[in-house]
Amino acid sequence: MLGIVARVDVMTGQGSELAASRGWVKLPAPGETTTTAFADVQNPTMYDVFLTSAVADVAGKIEYREMGPDGVSKPDAPKFVVAPAYGSLSMEPKGVYLLLLDLKRPLKEGDTVALTLTTDSGAALKVAAVVRKE
Repeated sequence: MLGIVARVDVMTGQGSELAASRGWVKLPAPGETTTTAFADVQNPTMYDVFLTSAVADVAGKIEYREMGPDGVSKPDAPKFVVAPAYGSLSMEPKGVYLLLLDLKRPLKEGDTVALTLTTDSGAALKVAAVVRKE
């Protein structure tokens, strides 16, 4: 099930909505306790939106991560990632992504993970992320 699970109104004075969709989680190798997750965040508002934290029902901790130009993940997790005004943020394996740490249970292809991305203003974007090979 891909698609928007929830939409959250952002106080913009224009009634625009911030939304998350197209969530997916990379199938971890057997015995792995970390994996990566991805989602698209649409920001039709006139303000940049700063995503500062995330949670998942299957992970003890989540960090935003970013690949460097050399194709290697940057060593430090950024404090936030930005969904630009009148634009979107598309998380992908070679760009910005979510690192799910301390998995609470094994994941199998087709499972659905509940992700919640939170902005610096406290808005929560919920998206269902399907586990797949890639």
